[in-house]
Amino acid sequence: MFRRDFESKFGIAVTALATLATIFLLLPVLFVVLHSFSPTRYFQWPPQGFSLEWHQNFYNSELFMGAARNSFLMALIVTPLSLVIGIPASYALVRSQFRGKAIIQQIILSPLIIPGVVTGVSLLSLLSTMGVRIGLFGLCLGMLVFALPFSIRALSANLLGLDPRIEEAARNLGAGPVRTFFAIVLPQLKSGILAASVFVFVEALDNFSISVFLTNDSTKVLPVAAYQYIKDFDDPTVAAMATALIVMSVIIVAFLEKVMGFQKSLRL
Repeated sequence: MFRRDFESKFGIAVTALATLATIFLLLPVLFVVLHSFSPTRYFQWPPQGFSLEWHQNFYNSELFMGAARNSFLMALIVTPLSLVIGIPASYALVRSQFRGKAIIQQIILSPLIIPGVVTGVSLLSLLSTMGVRIGLFGLCLGMLVFALPFSIRALSANLLGLDPRIEEAARNLGAGPVRTFFAIVLPQLKSGILAASVFVFVEALDNFSISVFLTNDSTKVLPVAAYQYIKDFDDPTVAAMATALIVMSVIIVAFLEKVMGFQKSLRL
């Protein structure tokens, strides 16, 4: 009886704590969204009205629209590249046993613990030494280095949940390694591929610490454009940009939930 009461009270306490944590995390998002519809330049509470001026300013801005095109172009390049590299890399790391495997895993996942500023400065120095101009190539390379561990981690988590005996059965029935991979393994990686794509796309789209070192005026991306804008202007236009990205994120999550269930797609 005492144990049942304790578990009940403990469950209520955990639920209350989780609710408070969720509210704490979502409040800044709510204020950003409200600020983007503010009729005034400065945030006021309670809101004094409703205005689409700052959203119009964002969508009519050549700075932001050019940066948005660059951001999505870069993300659309980096995402498939991270999958092309990440799928065979994660398969080798999960299914194969070889000398130095642990060291290779640490090297591949090291960008997760190295500050983005360090990665950005290092890539800038490397490209300068090689005589490569700052632009789309350097930006995509930097984002690929930064985002690849997210792809490998999601794909490896998916692979760890697959039964290797199914692959062994396919080989015993005469299928070669390549056919086994494409006919048996790859279809089962759908959730991992989807999760990896979302992680990489989002990370590439909103990263600032690396992009700021690797962009120029013609390849400026959204985070860098937002930083440049708030240095010169003090209005909710950047909040309107953030609101647009929030809406896009909600649509992506809703899509994942519709297609296969969000928890299943993450599998982390």
